[in-house]
Parts: sequence; C-alpha cells; structure tokens
Amino acid sequence: MRAQSYANTPGYLFIMVGLTLSLISALVPHFEAGYRLAPGVFVAGMLPYIIYGIVVPLQRGTLTTIIGLIIITVHAWLVFNERFIGNADYSNGLIYYVPLLLAVLTLPLAVFVLKKTGSL
Repeated sequence: MRAQSYANTPGYLFIMVGLTLSLISALVPHFEAGYRLAPGVFVAGMLPYIIYGIVVPLQRGTLTTIIGLIIITVHAWLVFNERFIGNADYSNGLIYYVPLLLAVLTLPLAVFVLKKTGSL
C-alpha cells in the first residue's frame, strides 16, 4: 500500500470560493428585514461544489483544476449578473438551473475518478 497525498490546493480553494458565491447569491435583500436567506438558492448553488468535492481529494492535476476554474467562472458570472446587475428577484430561474446544469456536467468526472480509483 502506498501513501497518497491529498494536497490539491486550487481544488479546495475553488470549493471555498464556490460556497461563498452560493451564500452571496442566497442572501437576498428585503425591504423590511435587511437580508433573507433563500435556502433553495443556497442548496442549488452548492450542488456543483459537492460533486466537485468528491473529485478533488481523489484526482490531482490539470483536468481537475481546469474543470474547477470553469465551474467557478460560470457561477461567478451568474451571481454577478443575477444578484448585482439584476434586481435579485431571480424570476427567470437561472440562479437554479445553471448550478444544476453545472452539477450534472460534473457528474461524469466524478464517475470517471471513482472508477479509476476503484471506489465504484
């Protein structure tokens, strides 16, 4: 049995930034209570990072870093456009659908890595 190193600093950084983006998008301004937490938005935003979090400790390398960078870039663009440029009412549903699409697109990577490591 050989020792494994689980050091994937960019991957863990992407997860932390992604969870922060999810929280920022879920804190919706309200005129009488300051801010309210939208739990559905928070959970939908976390899904791609939960799946990506399965991959990060098992697979180090360029592929994992590039996919994490793509997820972060798309999610940051979404949060910036919906939360700060838009009126943050999320009436078009993109704040739900885009993270769900990112999670579905990340699933093949997770399956590939789990098969490669023999966990699946």
